[in-house]
Amino acid sequence: MPQIKWGTHARTVLDVGCGVASFGGYLLDRNVITMSIAPKDEHEAQIQFALERGIPALLAVIGTQKLPFPDNSFDVIHCARCRVHWYADGGKPLLELNRVLRPGGYYIWSATPVYRRGKRDEDDWNAMVTLTKSICWRTVVKSKDVNRIGVVIYQKPTSNSCYTERKNNEPPLCSGSNGRSPWYIFFG
Repeated sequence: MPQIKWGTHARTVLDVGCGVASFGGYLLDRNVITMSIAPKDEHEAQIQFALERGIPALLAVIGTQKLPFPDNSFDVIHCARCRVHWYADGGKPLLELNRVLRPGGYYIWSATPVYRRGKRDEDDWNAMVTLTKSICWRTVVKSKDVNRIGVVIYQKPTSNSCYTERKNNEPPLCSGSNGRSPWYIFFG
């Protein structure tokens, strides 16, 4: 397991599919600022509950427009059973997380262990493996099944040198857009 030093090296966290922001509440006592986001469907009450507890939270669309954060904003991104198809549409949802994750940062993905089930789950897992390798993320930990939940921790590289060594240019590197102006920009 990587030594994630909460409140020291990891001070900003994005919690995707946050539910009632329990993870954000847990980290609040460890000097970690957690932005909890939930999809814009029936999660308004959960976001309201998080806000009433003093945890920053918002409703956000994942996959069709940029998240409202500048590049390299978060030390850790956490997704616990959030059921987002990260590899959909050429991987745009995961590429958006890659944009807001700091170099050397961690992506913690816990879900039903898709790498241990039927054909569809296996296909989903293989798509995720292919995508994370293509954006040069390193698998740090892949857990065994624990209470029917699996955890995978990825680490983003600290430099872009890996991109120049890729055999193909997929996904392509982003153009020189202004990474500090992501608000309400739709994916192209």
